[in-house]
Amino acid sequence: MVIDILKTEDAQKALQESTQQLSGYSMQESKLLSVQDQEEVRLAVKDVISSPDYDKVIKKLMTDTRFAGEFAKSVNKENKTIHRELIKDPQYQAELLKTFKNPEMEKMILEVLKSAQYRKEVMSLMQESMQNPLFRLEVLDLMKAAVKEELQTKPDEKVKKSGEEGKQEEQSMEEEEQVKEEQQKGEDAQQ
Repeated sequence: MVIDILKTEDAQKALQESTQQLSGYSMQESKLLSVQDQEEVRLAVKDVISSPDYDKVIKKLMTDTRFAGEFAKSVNKENKTIHRELIKDPQYQAELLKTFKNPEMEKMILEVLKSAQYRKEVMSLMQESMQNPLFRLEVLDLMKAAVKEELQTKPDEKVKKSGEEGKQEEQSMEEEEQVKEEQQKGEDAQQ
């Protein structure tokens, strides 16, 4: 008799209202599972996860682009939070540095950086950046500063240059004197 009463339309509405008040969800916004359905879903998930064929099922599910996309969206926020917390952890930082300092990892990173594909990507990024007027202006300012710095003569360089010029002048004067002496000797010999 109680079961018959619960099956009536009024009883179903009353149950929906009470679940809405308890859970905060309305049946119109999302369909809630009955207690029996919830238990079945829980058991199905448990069976799938504990099954040895679990890897195959997950791989199959992840090849479905819609499922993979929805799954990524649902765990994205939690993953970001986990990574932010891990980066703050000194032990994790030390392990991460240890991993990057590993010779095999360094070799792998170096191989990637030397690859033609990486170089093409860097080149395209540079070309894209050069299309940006603000970036171009920044580069132009840096180049102007570098040229200006190179063109400015430094006091030490002035002294060196003037010393070198003086030495060259002395050498050329000595050479001229030697030439004149040789010419005079030649003239004296002719007379």
